[in-house]
Amino acid sequence: MVSQEWLAQAPKVSDALKKGMAVSVATWSGQEITGTVCDREQAGLLLEVREPGTDSEVYSFLPWSSIEQVKIREVAQRRVKYLPG
Repeated sequence: MVSQEWLAQAPKVSDALKKGMAVSVATWSGQEITGTVCDREQAGLLLEVREPGTDSEVYSFLPWSSIEQVKIREVAQRRVKYLPG
């Protein structure tokens, strides 16, 4: 059985994919895209990515249906106070 305290402290998708989070996305076509989350919505995920060999940033929109996996190094969790039941 999972403890209530652990559940209260577990990260949420909204925290993991909030604006400014560094992520690496694997697509179903085998492409790996690393960038910073700019926005997420029902249609998909918008990332700011660096173009290889340049200092310029570009934006990549990834529909949810094209995403196989999202890797997140660190999740900035909300502070939740655990109240024993």
